[in-house]
Amino acid sequence: MAIALTEAISRLEGRFGARTVVTATAADDRARTRRFATGTSFDRLSGGIEPGSAIALAGEGTCGKGTIALRAVAGAQQDGGMALWVDPSCSFDPLAAQRAGVDLARVLVVRARTNEAVLVAAGVGLRSEGFRLVVVDLGPAFAACASIDDLAPVLPQARGATAALLVVTDAPARRLALPTFRFERVAWEQRHGRTSGWAFAVRKVGDARDERAVLHASSLGRRIVDIGTRAALREAV
Repeated sequence: MAIALTEAISRLEGRFGARTVVTATAADDRARTRRFATGTSFDRLSGGIEPGSAIALAGEGTCGKGTIALRAVAGAQQDGGMALWVDPSCSFDPLAAQRAGVDLARVLVVRARTNEAVLVAAGVGLRSEGFRLVVVDLGPAFAACASIDDLAPVLPQARGATAALLVVTDAPARRLALPTFRFERVAWEQRHGRTSGWAFAVRKVGDARDERAVLHASSLGRRIVDIGTRAALREAV
């Protein structure tokens, strides 16, 4: 009986992904797991970031997606959680992280150098139950080696995990059905002939409402100002 049950569970997880089968108690515990937020209007679009889910932040460089990812790390740490940042492009900036509210003592940065190493690091983070958030930052320096579609083997491991998977990428997935938030730079701001900041908008790809959150980032002090969603701005007028 026990052997037959083990084999059945193994077949189910082999077909549908790790943690597909859980006890009723474990499922109830996950249902009570709280979402965490970035503290910006992005949360109105996403509903907060839920452990056991996977989402992507896509957009060209200097469009705000990295800043929102760091805000998500800070949100995951609020009740004592740990975060894992898989960084094949070596683009993690400790100073920017601190300015976003990240506790550097509670974020583990993995300098994975190959596509295989990225998959291993992300998979271990999702299975370990020691993290609330796993970020995979596929920066432009790594784009020639891998794309977000190459993360397909990791996505089933995110289902039901105690951590959320957040992928930061220049280009959205082509083959994966992954909830994606598109970041677009709206305008540059200049002061004394030099770039001092930029405004950017975020929208959820495929959302029929086409709602957007608008934010402003300053290169002087690296601050971010939340302008609000378009709906809220229209109501304020």
